[in-house]
Amino acid sequence: MELKRSEIIELFSAAIDNAYYLYKTAMDTTSHLKNKKYPSLGLAELALEELGKSYSCLSYYSKSETTEDWKIFWKEWKNHELKAHRAFFYEFFSLTRIEIDFADKVLPFPASRGSFLGEKEAAFYVDIDRGNRKIHRPDNEITNEECIRRVMSLVGLFSAAFYVRDWMTEATSEDSKNAISDFAYLAISTKMYLQDVFTVLKSMRINNSEYNKGLDKIKDLFTNVENKPE
Repeated sequence: MELKRSEIIELFSAAIDNAYYLYKTAMDTTSHLKNKKYPSLGLAELALEELGKSYSCLSYYSKSETTEDWKIFWKEWKNHELKAHRAFFYEFFSLTRIEIDFADKVLPFPASRGSFLGEKEAAFYVDIDRGNRKIHRPDNEITNEECIRRVMSLVGLFSAAFYVRDWMTEATSEDSKNAISDFAYLAISTKMYLQDVFTVLKSMRINNSEYNKGLDKIKDLFTNVENKPE
């Protein structure tokens, strides 16, 4: 199934909306429940997956009319672990990050249970370990601290996603939108690190003022470490 640009933008925006609703529901759970906040961990993981889907849409926007084989896109669309990881690619647009330090707790980041999928399943399901026959109960084994930390880790990602969505949905030129999409695609298709952002943006500049305006938007946001979520 091939996607039109209009469909990609609609999917992109809808995925962000759904991700944010899941995030707010997770936040409400951590705020209103005194104990047993464990469902919020799974909801936060679902929010990550939806945010990752939005990033995939962003990456493919400029390629929509030249992509001949969409199998990779749809394979990634169904890969839960990849989608959760891809949400963190919004850090290539903004370095804003909020983390809570529990001094008496060792909480590996970003995933404390081996994988994002493992976190989601641990938060929602009762299970049994076939090795030691131990029964996993979410209400006993998911700590309030890891729930709060996971939920709060999404704040900076949404800050960037909201900015990018404004750029992609407001009345800006297609060239500017293509530049933003091209940058997003480079992040997932090359060995690019956060320290490479300025070099990559510089190398992408072409003899097109509107395209370069899109690159300048990214540079300004990435430089502005004081930007805040809505």
